[in-house]
Amino acid sequence: MTSSQVTSEYSAGGVVYRGDAGAYEFVAVQRARHGDWSLPKGHIEAGESREQAAIREVKEETGIDAHIIGDLGEVIYFYRRPRQGLTRKSVYHFLMEASSHELGGPNWEVAEARWVPMAEADTLLSYQNDKQIINKAQAILGVAVEP
Repeated sequence: MTSSQVTSEYSAGGVVYRGDAGAYEFVAVQRARHGDWSLPKGHIEAGESREQAAIREVKEETGIDAHIIGDLGEVIYFYRRPRQGLTRKSVYHFLMEASSHELGGPNWEVAEARWVPMAEADTLLSYQNDKQIINKAQAILGVAVEP
């Protein structure tokens, strides 16, 4: 592959929440390889819909069963890998209500999964894109978003 070629990747995941309007919490994951905090997500497998991938990835990364409430949109970003060139990554996010609450333990991909008050998203999450997705989730849930 030459450095001028761009490959594409597609992932799905979302904001998994529990609680009520006064005290919503969401699940954040710390990725083992990177040490960053983000929303659960992962690659869409062959034959899988975006929604199916989001539900499966949330279960794999957090241990939580969840169902989709709504669409939070697509985030697109680019990153470069040595010897592989530039990759265009599309991540489809969904608002998902937890139907179980017990978090799974660490695995090869996730060092920790944690329930976090929505108000702490800005201080915990590593990426601005994830913070913007949380803001969209809060708007749908009717939670006041800090300016």
